[in-house]
Amino acid sequence: MTMRKTLWLLAAALLPIGAACFAVSGMRFSGALCWAAGAVLAALALLDRMAERRSWARRCEHALLALVCAGCALFAVLEAQIVSGARGSGEALRPACIVVLGAGVDGTRPSLTLQRRLEAALALAETEDAPLLVSGSRGLGEDISEAECMARWLAARGVEPERIWREEQATSTRTNFIRSLEMMAARGVAPDAPFAVVTSDYHVARARFIASELGIPQARLRFVPSSLPRSAYYTVLTVNYYVREAFALANEMLLGVDIDL
Repeated sequence: MTMRKTLWLLAAALLPIGAACFAVSGMRFSGALCWAAGAVLAALALLDRMAERRSWARRCEHALLALVCAGCALFAVLEAQIVSGARGSGEALRPACIVVLGAGVDGTRPSLTLQRRLEAALALAETEDAPLLVSGSRGLGEDISEAECMARWLAARGVEPERIWREEQATSTRTNFIRSLEMMAARGVAPDAPFAVVTSDYHVARARFIASELGIPQARLRFVPSSLPRSAYYTVLTVNYYVREAFALANEMLLGVDIDL
């Protein structure tokens, strides 16, 4: 009985937490996850009560509990890969091109995530003379493509327009790589030349996995991670992104569906 009450209390507590997440920009996935977790806990509590009279309810309860445990174990494994892969790699490589992966655009201005990627790309561009290939199409709520937004931001900070290559067709990480490789080949970059990939720290592991799936040798890749500013709010937002990324990585590994969460 005590366990059942605990399950109901936890399920009830997750409802306002989920609602609060929905009210914060960038945390809707965590809000939905809280509500989903609350529904599972409520289902476990309900099955536990029904199991007092129905044997099938006890079997369903055990099956659901086993699925929850398996899901938590998978999440832990994936999260470990994401955290361990969040640092950069290939620092010794001199890139023939700097590829900046797109992120959200607020109207015509880069979101904070995209701005941090651009700042990392600009810092790298100051030490390397490679062109910057900005990749990303126009999404919902965006007045211009992510590539155009990035190009404007970089040009406004002194990067020569001819040094910026726009790739405006990619809609996901996988197509970011595919379209960028096509553009590099069309612009004369050697097929085996190393190139840098600038993205968010939590996204590096998935980007590396997708590159491997596409047959891109890791020896060609230099990953340059960016991170959000340090503060209590951004720490919560970062944790949200790391949690969300585990589901995106599972989607790539298990389903192979070309979509970014």
